Amino acid sequence: MHQKTSKYAGLLLSTFLLVTLSACGDKSGKTETESQVVAKVNGDEVTVHQLNYELSSMGQAAGPGAEQRARQVGEQLVNQQLLMQKAIETKLDRDPRIMQALERARRQVLAQAYLDKTVGNVTQPSKSEADVYYSQHPELFSKRRIYQLREIVMDKSIPFAELQAKVSSVRSPDELGQWLQAKKVEAKVANIVRPAEQLPFDMLAKVSQMQNGEIATFEAPSNNVLLFLVASQEQPLSQEQAAPIIERFLANKKRKDLAEAEVKRLRETAKIEWLGKFAAGAAADKNAPAAAAGPSGPSVNHDPKKDEADFIGKGVSDF
Repeated sequence: MHQKTSKYAGLLLSTFLLVTLSACGDKSGKTETESQVVAKVNGDEVTVHQLNYELSSMGQAAGPGAEQRARQVGEQLVNQQLLMQKAIETKLDRDPRIMQALERARRQVLAQAYLDKTVGNVTQPSKSEADVYYSQHPELFSKRRIYQLREIVMDKSIPFAELQAKVSSVRSPDELGQWLQAKKVEAKVANIVRPAEQLPFDMLAKVSQMQNGEIATFEAPSNNVLLFLVASQEQPLSQEQAAPIIERFLANKKRKDLAEAEVKRLRETAKIEWLGKFAAGAAADKNAPAAAAGPSGPSVNHDPKKDEADFIGKGVSDF
């Protein structure tokens, strides 16, 4: 609904600006094409279409203060045009890195446009689907808690199995801390407060079963992680409160599933040849789940390095 409103608002603003500029053009003898120009920057045109696209992308095409926002965005486009002219003047557009970035942006926009066209409109989840999801995930809704956690991220100098065994045998976090110090383990400690929906599902499944004072262990690709539950507070959501959240989540999940299915279909019907050193790993990757293209698409691709640095911060992003 918000996207449609923004689109129609953009069209209304476009019509308003065109009519206004056209009226001015009639008095000054300007053509219809010239009336669609917001400004000229060293002879290069900034058009009403560019302005409207920026405004609708911001979701601020109409409403109170629309004229002031249009002026501000117009100023930004003028500044952008000046900088772009200088970039071209200094031949930055021929820099191999810049050319790669431009090509990358083109690929992402086109890939995302195809996905939007193919899977953009999905059937909204029914009330019964939302009700089932609510009952299946009490840790997110009826028994939702806010967690105060102490996160200890350490290197893998201690085997994970040994760490698990030690955690299960210690009587207090202090005892565990002394053991880690004796082992000279490099670790980073952070105090974190997170609601249930901001924890990764696999982590939440374990944390939701913990009592205050308990410790859980998690293994990341390059780190071992300890979570000490300092305290927690119940803040449940009723079915009525949770319904719009669940509906949005399920709709996003449907789009993601459809996008991944479409990518898989395209891969199965395409001729893909890996060459050189990449050919060796092609067989292993053949059955890997397909990911939707682009970071802004229905599938979210995490940066492994960022995940390791902020293991707890991934959360249920679709919420």
